[in-house]
Amino acid sequence: MTGRQLGMLVILAVLLLLVVSVTLVFALDLFDGTLVPGLPIQPSTRTAGEVESTPSAGTPGHETSLPALDTPSSPGTKTPGTISPVYTSTPATQIATPSHTLTPPADVCAQLDLRFLSATSNIAAWRLQNDSGVVLTITRIEIDWPKSNDAIFNAFLDGKVIWSGTGVTPPTIMTTWIGNSEDRSVDRLSRVEFFFGTLAEPGGYDLHLWFENGCEVSAAN
Repeated sequence: MTGRQLGMLVILAVLLLLVVSVTLVFALDLFDGTLVPGLPIQPSTRTAGEVESTPSAGTPGHETSLPALDTPSSPGTKTPGTISPVYTSTPATQIATPSHTLTPPADVCAQLDLRFLSATSNIAAWRLQNDSGVVLTITRIEIDWPKSNDAIFNAFLDGKVIWSGTGVTPPTIMTTWIGNSEDRSVDRLSRVEFFFGTLAEPGGYDLHLWFENGCEVSAAN
């Protein structure tokens, strides 16, 4: 074998070795699955259970997040920060109040009494008694009187003039008044008087009094 042939054989052997080396390296990279053209190959450092996250803009490096654990929620348990107050209403205690039976008042009208007292000079007088305990106000007077009394001019209650006019023909009806209603009010015992044109006769009268509650009392002599 000549020297030229020996040199060619050496060159072919070197080329064959290079081809085998390149083929072996390429096969190993494909098997690992991490071959990236133009970048250095780094061995994988991931462990089981880890998830590699993509770095966000402005954050250096990479972050590894662990899988979140599911925490069982208990009934009636609220997450802190969302607790709502619970209001419990207590039913009001009812206390029975004993009832009082009202006693009906006695008949007011039956507690009134009117009696003739006297005839002195031109005045004829009656006594009016109210035992009802209720203050009553006279609203109407009707008096039949003897014609010999000539005429009737005034009516008095406890000395106060409550009516003034001229009645020349009996009976005389009085419904318009002098003074206020208090002047015609009867509390307990009152005196009713009438002033005539001449001497008042001792008899021959028929007097009727009406009150604001509808009661009527009368006396004749």
